[in-house]
Amino acid sequence: MLGRETIFAVTSLRQGRWFLGYQQETADAFGELTRLETSALVVFLVAAFSAIVIAYLLARQMAAQVAEAERKETLMSDKVIETGKLASIGELAAGIAHEINNPVAIMVEEAGWIQDLLVTEHGSESSETQKEISRAVQQIRTQGERCKSITHKLLSFARKTDPTVRSVDLNALVEEVIDLTGQRARYANIKIETRLSAGLEPISGSPSELQQVLLNLVNNAVDAIGPDGGTVTVTTFRDGDAIVLEVRDTGEGIPAANLEKIFDPFFTTKPVGQGTGLGLSICYGIIHKLGGRIGVESEVGAGTIFRIHLPTGGPAEAAGGVAADGPPKSRGATS
Repeated sequence: MLGRETIFAVTSLRQGRWFLGYQQETADAFGELTRLETSALVVFLVAAFSAIVIAYLLARQMAAQVAEAERKETLMSDKVIETGKLASIGELAAGIAHEINNPVAIMVEEAGWIQDLLVTEHGSESSETQKEISRAVQQIRTQGERCKSITHKLLSFARKTDPTVRSVDLNALVEEVIDLTGQRARYANIKIETRLSAGLEPISGSPSELQQVLLNLVNNAVDAIGPDGGTVTVTTFRDGDAIVLEVRDTGEGIPAANLEKIFDPFFTTKPVGQGTGLGLSICYGIIHKLGGRIGVESEVGAGTIFRIHLPTGGPAEAAGGVAADGPPKSRGATS
């Protein structure tokens, strides 16, 4: 009708003698239904949009909370590492004091000897006197350099940890740490041996953090050995795609019941006041952060081995010089 869509309805009346017909435009007949569908669609779209907005805001808020939690965790981790470092420095203090006092005493003695020579000779320039003065001055210079080297190493370790990952020569780092701990070990009647494989590739890591890991392990090894003395052996070698660092001691060993808890924060078997229980936990966190792994083997009465696997990295990797797999032969001892 006039080009508009219509609906017809027909029914019979009085047994088919009459017919009733009804005609209505489609738009008019379904108007209410169309309006209801439109309203429902609008409500659905508004609800969907609101849900998306709410989900976005909640996700953004959760992301901000997660980022803040990670920031606080990082700060706490840094504080824990610094606390462990201060504890390690405290353990080194006595040995470092002796190490510095010895050369300083020699320097003072030689300075006095120079003064005595000058007083005795009354300005004489005899060759014998000049030789003695020259020798004494050289000794003072040598011992002064020794003190400077010792304090430089201690201050280098004490400065704030630098988490920057770079190429690290593990053997050089081991030798530096052994220089720091050697005096303490000697006073405890403990011999520190190094078995370092030559030609190892550099590893990827933070030098200060790796230094702290090794220092913690060596200090623990020294503490584990009784008053009768013993040996701590530090070994490096290549194992597949990783560089392995081992710290072995001939101490009392760790009971099997404690091995599963050895890396837990604040767990320690040392007497009260002699350990924070953070050292091995810090080591575990640092090694895993660098993509490595750390494990322990121990037998009561036979000693303990801490073994660290670290990924290789750095420019030297392409240059070759790969050491043979497996532990190296001993290259001498350092105490």
